[in-house]
Amino acid sequence: MAKKEENVSTDDAVLQMLLDLTDKDGMEIGLTLNVNGAVIAGTLVGPHTYYEGIISSADDVENSTLSHVLHKKFTDLKEAYISEKQKEEEKSKQDMIATFIHLKDAVYISANTQSPFHSHAWWRGRIDSIDAFSFKL
Repeated sequence: MAKKEENVSTDDAVLQMLLDLTDKDGMEIGLTLNVNGAVIAGTLVGPHTYYEGIISSADDVENSTLSHVLHKKFTDLKEAYISEKQKEEEKSKQDMIATFIHLKDAVYISANTQSPFHSHAWWRGRIDSIDAFSFKL
């Protein structure tokens, strides 16, 4: 997360509004992104939902050792995110804008094929890499 004046390249009012709806209100929104020529479609979710989803997916990994390690690592990342967000909110009452965007059930779309992932693919990308987007309410 960054202060608005520090990160103007992500200052798209519509995209920031959608991100706020997912982060603060827990909404999920169908979204298609164009990122450096790649087309990615999925459901826009907030960071908390993203981390919880990955942690839940890690529990489904057949290799129990890998499942445990992934669960622990992503739980640590989620807790670090929450801690950082709380510190930023306490330090400054200015509006903060997200620097990453999160999708669940993400697929890469091309003229020939879709992503090799089946369902429940989680995707995370830098907001300032997005060239265009469309959404469905």
